[in-house]
Amino acid sequence: MNQDSLNVDQRADLRQRMALMGGWTVESVINAPRQVVWENVTQFESYSEWNPFIREAYANFVVGEKIRFLEDLKQFGQHWIEAKFLSIDPFASFVWKGHFGVSFLFTVRHSFLFEMIDEGQTRFIQVHENSGLWIPLLAARGIYCVSHQRYLDFNEALKKKCEAQSSLSF
Repeated sequence: MNQDSLNVDQRADLRQRMALMGGWTVESVINAPRQVVWENVTQFESYSEWNPFIREAYANFVVGEKIRFLEDLKQFGQHWIEAKFLSIDPFASFVWKGHFGVSFLFTVRHSFLFEMIDEGQTRFIQVHENSGLWIPLLAARGIYCVSHQRYLDFNEALKKKCEAQSSLSF
């Protein structure tokens, strides 16, 4: 991660900040089998070993159960988020929905998609959707510019980890 990614909110004008208000999608093509990518993303307790964005995560990976994680938003600090798994389709996708504080103020729905391109290549997609009364304020402050960059950092770290593991198996 370079210094530019840490100051993205300071460079972004109001229009750029507000463009991320509703959410975003980030994706990466990872040169590793879908099962390898799935296993790394769903081993939540291992996030602290490789994930620059989610510093800690604890989950009971079952529909209706909870995940709790600590996200690092750099200059905006670290925040615990608690969410509930809405769906789990092994090796294909899972979705959680959670909030920070009171749900009507800030709610997020996050989808993780694992598309097999071929046996050794996976398209990993994260879809992040925001709602609540605080969303315009958070967007105007630039928090979503930083959060968007942190999801890109997550994907890049995941790509490196999965590709390193995959290259060891050949």
